[in-house]
Amino acid sequence: MTPSTSSLIVAVVGVLGTLLSGVLAYRSALRSTSMELDHAERQRRDEQSATDRRAAMSERRASYTAFNQHLRQFHQVLSRHYLALEAGQAGPEQTRERDESRRDLRNVYAEAQMVVPDEVLAVGGKLVHQLHRVHALLAQHELGTAAADEALEDIKARLEKASEGLYEVRQTMRKDLGITELPVRRPDGYGAT
Repeated sequence: MTPSTSSLIVAVVGVLGTLLSGVLAYRSALRSTSMELDHAERQRRDEQSATDRRAAMSERRASYTAFNQHLRQFHQVLSRHYLALEAGQAGPEQTRERDESRRDLRNVYAEAQMVVPDEVLAVGGKLVHQLHRVHALLAQHELGTAAADEALEDIKARLEKASEGLYEVRQTMRKDLGITELPVRRPDGYGAT
């Protein structure tokens, strides 16, 4: 190899090296920028996901609060109506209050069906149906059309059972929110009336 050929080869390699270093630097910068953008996008998605989870939990908590409140309110109205019937003092005011409370619970329950998980809906739905049955029995007793096998005293037992259901629904909701360690079923002698 002659010195001029070797000089030419060194010059070509030098030019290629210079050109390749620019291309490689560009590709490296492009890869680095792409990684930064991917990281930023991943971080944005994570933040959005966390925001969505917080919003869903807040919506669920609000739905639980309204559902629990209306369940308890309906139970209380039914209990008062039972006591009025038992004392022979039931009147149109109790009937109106009972129907209004039932309607309010129905609306809140319909909303809860779109927000709360199946486990809570199963327990809550069971209680709603128990309370609606008590409502129907009270109406039958008020009108004097109750079946012979449904004594007024049976309504009291149903209301007591529903009271246990209130505890179970509340604890199921609290468990879902992660704010209780208490069992879903009420322990014997724990706050029962």
